[in-house]
Amino acid sequence: MEKRFVLLTAYEDLTAKETFCIKEANFDEIQKVQSKKSKLLGELGSLRDKDRLRIEEKVEFSRRVEALQKQEQENEKRLSLLMGQNRAELRSLSKHATSVSQIRKAYGSALSLDSPNRSLTDKA
Repeated sequence: MEKRFVLLTAYEDLTAKETFCIKEANFDEIQKVQSKKSKLLGELGSLRDKDRLRIEEKVEFSRRVEALQKQEQENEKRLSLLMGQNRAELRSLSKHATSVSQIRKAYGSALSLDSPNRSLTDKA
C-alpha cells in the first residue's frame, strides 16, 4: 500500500479517537491525539510522489480527505460547545465560592470570645 494511504489511515484513526475523546471530555488525551495528528500531517506534507498516484487513487484520497475535513469541523463544533459549557460552569462555581466565602465570615466570627454561640451557651 502506498505510504500516503497508510498515513491517511492513521490520521483517520486518530480523528476517530479524537471524536471519542471530545465526547468524553478527555482533554488530556485530546492533546496527545492532536500532537500525533500534527506529526502525521508533517509526514504527509513531506511526500513528493503525488504524481505517481493513479487517477482512481487521487480521487479516493481526495474523498477521504474531504470526509476528514467534515469530521474535524464537527469536532470543532463539539469542542466549542463543550468549552462554552465549561465556562458557564466555571462562572457558576465562582459565584458559589463567593457566596460561601461571605457566609463563612459569619461563622468565622463565632470563634471569637464575643461569639453568639458562647453567649447562648452561657445563658442555658
